Amino acid sequence: MNALTLKAIAFTPLTQRLFETETTTSAAFQWLTQLLAAQTTQIVQTLPLAQQSQVERHFLCSTMIELPFTTGDISWKSVSEMLEKHGNHQADTFINAYECASWGYSLRHYLQHNKQSKFLLVSIIDANIFDLEFWRYNEHWHESGFGITTVLIEVNGKVTNEVITQCANTHNSMAEFATVIRRHATGLSDTTLAMPFFPDNIVQMFDKLLANQIRLDDLHAQWGHCFGADPWLSILTHCRDNPVLENQQYLACSLALNGYFAMANVTVTPDTHFILQETQGYE
Repeated sequence: MNALTLKAIAFTPLTQRLFETETTTSAAFQWLTQLLAAQTTQIVQTLPLAQQSQVERHFLCSTMIELPFTTGDISWKSVSEMLEKHGNHQADTFINAYECASWGYSLRHYLQHNKQSKFLLVSIIDANIFDLEFWRYNEHWHESGFGITTVLIEVNGKVTNEVITQCANTHNSMAEFATVIRRHATGLSDTTLAMPFFPDNIVQMFDKLLANQIRLDDLHAQWGHCFGADPWLSILTHCRDNPVLENQQYLACSLALNGYFAMANVTVTPDTHFILQETQGYE
């Protein structure tokens, strides 16, 4: 039996161009933390009141918003204090070293060191705060998508191989990523792959290397590449359009440009909450 149950997913799309007029980094993070905090509260409140106190950790991951920290425009301490003002269960740890795969490394760390805990939150935030062209479009993934995602996971028992994290050993990380997924998925029964959103040339490679695996639709044309949020947005979108009547197994998969990748085998149930929020832009 799979030890990880997906209790809820929420996604708030962000406009590609966040700010029509110049704003400070502090003001940008004040706004973003309000959105994240509201999403966190909504997700936690899907649990019965007695279980909400069992949510012990909340990791915040990102591919792109490390630049304000490295330039010294703002510190994680300042952002953490912004979040704390919004009450319990807010993000307490920021991770971006593994880019799109950071959520998987967060899960792995949590599951290795918190064996008695019941629930955890992982949020992914990618916003083009400085409106950099590199983040709007890139030859590796084409159009980008931006947003805030929060995932609530329940740990139901002993975790074995539900979470896998690795780094590519070859120059072709994309093909190696797909090969590792194929090898792992072969040992899983009735499991659907939730893959990153990539342009057609990469999807065609997945079609060849993962021909025998069931995959959710690639939503690059609709959302662009939303970095680490892609597999979770894929599950959310599919299950909103196709109501879940019985337990379903998904393998959420993410690949980072730096070669790291992560996979998590999760169970979706008829009680899982799927929350797709309205697109937000700074006003």
